[in-house]
Amino acid sequence: IPPNEPIRPIMIRIIPILLALSMPLLSAEPLRVLCVGDSITQGGKTDREEYTYRLPLQRKLHAAGIAFDFIGSRNKGLHADATWPELAPGIPFDPDHEGYYGEKTADVIGKVTAAWKPDSPAPDVVIIHLGTNDQGNLPYATTVAAPLREFLTFLRSKNPKVIVLLGHLNFNDSKGASAIRPLVEAVAVELNRPESPVRTVAHYQGWNENPDQADADTFDWAHPNPQGQQKMADHWMAVLQPLLAAP
Repeated sequence: IPPNEPIRPIMIRIIPILLALSMPLLSAEPLRVLCVGDSITQGGKTDREEYTYRLPLQRKLHAAGIAFDFIGSRNKGLHADATWPELAPGIPFDPDHEGYYGEKTADVIGKVTAAWKPDSPAPDVVIIHLGTNDQGNLPYATTVAAPLREFLTFLRSKNPKVIVLLGHLNFNDSKGASAIRPLVEAVAVELNRPESPVRTVAHYQGWNENPDQADADTFDWAHPNPQGQQKMADHWMAVLQPLLAAP
């Protein structure tokens, strides 16, 4: 401090600098989100409200003030004329995705990587929900875990800091889902990195797949109804949001 200079004016100048340094850096670019999966990700049957978790997840991101851009080579549901509601008045649903109705893990990942072009945008966040159609497709270490491991390596070649969420299957009474779960957990532990986090999301928790019960989360034991879609979005967001807030 120079001789005879009051301390208070100096502190007034320093405090704004310290506050600025402590604030997170916010990107002007929207968060690029890639959703990869089977019918639970694609949805789009016209005979029911099969909007998938993508609709309520986008609503939650919008409500949180997070600018986003869902990306992918596809933008239709199973039925090409299926439509999605707005996120809010005047805010359209972003339809882009990589969901493939009825496909197994290796087949979906093969199609996603084959559709990737040199100018395809690199995702910031990848949400993966695969394995439903692999139940009974043994051995799961080969049919589910190995393709997921290879896919995460591929994603990091596009963005070394990508965030990956691996969704556990939303079944509680399935031997296949129970056998797949620890393998997916092991992939997440093996490939998790401080600069590129990999997290699992326990969709089976609090889930009721029985459509004959009043509090059912599915239309038909597998495909989430609007209540189930909201539950899935809540689970995704609960895991994703802390990662977005981290330095």
